[in-house]
Amino acid sequence: MPASSNQDNQNSQSPHEKRTSSRRNALLRVAATVLLVIGICGSGYVVWEQYHEYKSLQRMQGAEVPKNPVAVEEKELPDNPIDFSALWGKNVESYAWLYIPGAEINTPIQQSALDDSFYLNHDQDGNYSPVGCAFTQLANAQDFSDPVTVIYGHNVDGIFATLHYFEDAEFFKQNDTFYVYTPGHILTYEVVSAYEYDGRHILNSFDFDRTSVREEYFASVLNPNSVVRNVREDVELDEDSKIVQLSTCTFTHPHSPTVRYLVTGVLVDDQETK
Repeated sequence: MPASSNQDNQNSQSPHEKRTSSRRNALLRVAATVLLVIGICGSGYVVWEQYHEYKSLQRMQGAEVPKNPVAVEEKELPDNPIDFSALWGKNVESYAWLYIPGAEINTPIQQSALDDSFYLNHDQDGNYSPVGCAFTQLANAQDFSDPVTVIYGHNVDGIFATLHYFEDAEFFKQNDTFYVYTPGHILTYEVVSAYEYDGRHILNSFDFDRTSVREEYFASVLNPNSVVRNVREDVELDEDSKIVQLSTCTFTHPHSPTVRYLVTGVLVDDQETK
């Protein structure tokens, strides 16, 4: 009886109702298929993820333990050969030390805070002396960072008399280095030229803050316009070079301010010290 009733109901449906029912059944089948695919894919991803976690764990367990970084030992700074504390105990204006091995010049360098010409006739302890001592002027910084530093000293009976050894070509060739010691530093200079020069005040005559002026002056240092001259070959100076010029009077004009003898060195090494 019921079966017959259902069949009757189906037979009684209109064509439109039959099409709607068919589409609904098709959509249900598609939805079920999609859900099945999603379930399969989700399960596969979980399995894939677990597999790679397992392989990653295996790799980590088999890896070497990283070594702790080895601390780089700092090199101990060398001692400074000059006892500046003892030097300052005699004169606080002793700020550096000049050593020229071949010329046997081994002396402190002074700089007066009040009078640029003070050490022309005072010794390194500040006592009056007609032969003076080695000194720079206030135009120069005491750390030798200027493009051009000029150190002055007397010739006759003075501290710079032996600078004239550099007039000899063989001596010039064999003695190519001098040193300047400052607190915490050993500055090494290569002797690049030695020549007679006019008596102009170098630091007042040139604006070394200008690159073009430095370059032009350095070119003259390597090619001086002087009969009395020695120049080291294959040396270059650029706009960043730092030179020291040791200035004294000449034997032919011992008391003339119009002729000077210059020995020039360029900074090639700056070594820190204790």
